[in-house]
Amino acid sequence: MTRVELQYDIVTPFADVDYERLSELTSVYGIMGIRLKPDASGVTIEYDATRLNPDGVDHVLKSNGLAVARAI
Repeated sequence: MTRVELQYDIVTPFADVDYERLSELTSVYGIMGIRLKPDASGVTIEYDATRLNPDGVDHVLKSNGLAVARAI
């Protein structure tokens, strides 16, 4: 297992439903952890690189309706 982290900026402020969706992502195969920045401006996704790649993580976030963009 290879743990990798990706940083995302939150494009539009999250509503309550977005936080619920975010918390449910740990049930997605390959997602290992989620950390929200204290000011809620971004999120870090930790994933297993043997199961997902960065594009796959992007797809999981967007398919769950989360308005995020990968940080540069």
